[in-house]
Amino acid sequence: MSRLRLPVALCMGALALAGCKSKSSAQVDEPGAPAPSSSSLVAALHPVASAYEEAAVNPGHEKAYAGPIGAVKGVVRVSGDHSPDQADVLAQIPAGKCDDARAFYGKLFREGVGRELGDVLVAVTEYKGFVPATGDTTLITARGCAFPSRTIAMTFGQRLDVKNRSSETFIPLLRGAPQAALVVALPGGDPVQLFPPRPGEFLLEDQTHTFATAHVFVLKYPTFAVTGLDGVFEIKDIPAGDVLVNAYLPSTGGRASSHVNIVAGDTATLDLTIPFDASKQAKPAPSASAH
Repeated sequence: MSRLRLPVALCMGALALAGCKSKSSAQVDEPGAPAPSSSSLVAALHPVASAYEEAAVNPGHEKAYAGPIGAVKGVVRVSGDHSPDQADVLAQIPAGKCDDARAFYGKLFREGVGRELGDVLVAVTEYKGFVPATGDTTLITARGCAFPSRTIAMTFGQRLDVKNRSSETFIPLLRGAPQAALVVALPGGDPVQLFPPRPGEFLLEDQTHTFATAHVFVLKYPTFAVTGLDGVFEIKDIPAGDVLVNAYLPSTGGRASSHVNIVAGDTATLDLTIPFDASKQAKPAPSASAH
């Protein structure tokens, strides 16, 4: 594949049920095996069948890569027009109560004072070897009236945990994933558990704060990062060799990419710029599946 393909507690009544790669496994397309049926989504800890996960992320049944590794880091910036206001979103955000969310969601995209670009998915692909995910869970923490990022990335097979550290109640919903009941993330309570049923793009929404959303990318590899408002990314444990670094901003559809050589024990530096032309911008509709 020559480039990254991207298109995106407490229960009320019952426990909620939910349910691009290296050269050998970097597509976001669904694998040939059928997705697990709703009746199979009743496993106590993880409702997605492990065999289905394996077919998606490691179809060649390779051993985990154990060769030389390196890293890449850099800054993603935006060029061209500045981010426009989202009047329809701002109208949904109560003044005073959720002022943090006005700054977080009120513009089409978030940029820093030096035009650094936040919420960018940066992924490394086209390396040789299977690199497994680290850990079984991706944890995000809601504060104030906002999720921690407008872009979330995880490896297929991981669970998405949403913890609430605000004084507000959150009811997260993962659009495109089966969910048998609403789940409530109480302030200071246990995380809500969400299970993406396949690789692809999803939309995380909070049903108590309709403006609070995040694009969720469920990838077949773990070599990715998401930028904060400083635009900084760093991706480690990359197999040595020539790789492709891809940057994608979901809110505009803007992209940038570059090849870089990963040297064992070293960290390559790569800055990327995503252009933005407001006159050509058509806000993309969130997707619930990969394209």
